[in-house]
Amino acid sequence: MSKIITTTDRLIIREKVIEDSEFILQHYNEPLFIKNIADKKIYTLDDAKQFLINGPIKSYQENGFGMFLIVLKDSNTPIGTCGLMKRDNTDDIDLGYALMSDYHKQGYVLEAAKAVLEYAKNEIKLTHILGYTALDNSDSMNVLKKLGFSELGESKLAGYDTPSLKFSRNL
Repeated sequence: MSKIITTTDRLIIREKVIEDSEFILQHYNEPLFIKNIADKKIYTLDDAKQFLINGPIKSYQENGFGMFLIVLKDSNTPIGTCGLMKRDNTDDIDLGYALMSDYHKQGYVLEAAKAVLEYAKNEIKLTHILGYTALDNSDSMNVLKKLGFSELGESKLAGYDTPSLKFSRNL
């Protein structure tokens, strides 16, 4: 059973569990996910399970937060991820999100991100958060701007070959 982090009118935001591995395998191999975020090298169901154990589940245990699953309330269908990331090489925490292509342009990312930011402020007690996006991902930039983030310029994230655009916001 997974822990529900928060809900909105249309969405449930919950912790990821091993049983989500089929969705993770599908979602993380979508061409837009690979283009805008990264190829996480999740090619099998076993890769997805190991990713969940060593990524989100480990983050929940160590940090009390991580990347969460976005699920439609009315059908219990997983549609993407949204959550808080603590990277190894920085003290900052950043907001991350990605949706399955079929669910783009329906306001789900904005709805999920607003709920996660409230969670970050009220439950994790964060006062400041970052956001990163690929330099050519205008949809993601627009989401961050609608959420009140300010653009800080290009930044090189560890583990990525190309620079990202860095954003910041106080909570």
